[in-house]
Amino acid sequence: MIRLRVEQLQPGQVLAQDVTRQDGMVLMSQGQEITAEVKSLLTRLEVPEVVVEGDTFASEEERQAFLAEMEEELARRFSRVEDDPVLMGLRELYRRRLRQGCYPRPKPKPQPPPPPPPEPTGPPVIYSKKDRIKA
Repeated sequence: MIRLRVEQLQPGQVLAQDVTRQDGMVLMSQGQEITAEVKSLLTRLEVPEVVVEGDTFASEEERQAFLAEMEEELARRFSRVEDDPVLMGLRELYRRRLRQGCYPRPKPKPQPPPPPPPEPTGPPVIYSKKDRIKA
């Protein structure tokens, strides 16, 4: 399963989970094929992202390497609380979700800051009588 922003959806992809509102009402059912109309509807309904069927890995070896890395990360994060059964239960739940194919979102790459707006050139624009007096 892949979690994608609505803008990234491609025609032919299939929803892997129901799309619901915050109150729990189902907007689209699992198994719905993505079309231009469906994408447009999701945008109008202000749905930020959906889960579609598919895989983000090129090979099974790549998937296994990623899972091993994520499990090492889990072990490191929970290493100081190994005597707490509640937190160990949470760790196990997270590990199971990873094994089911629910992967964390990759961290976005930092974007360069936008260029500054151009400096105005020419005479100042006068909008009202009050501005004429100041100029």
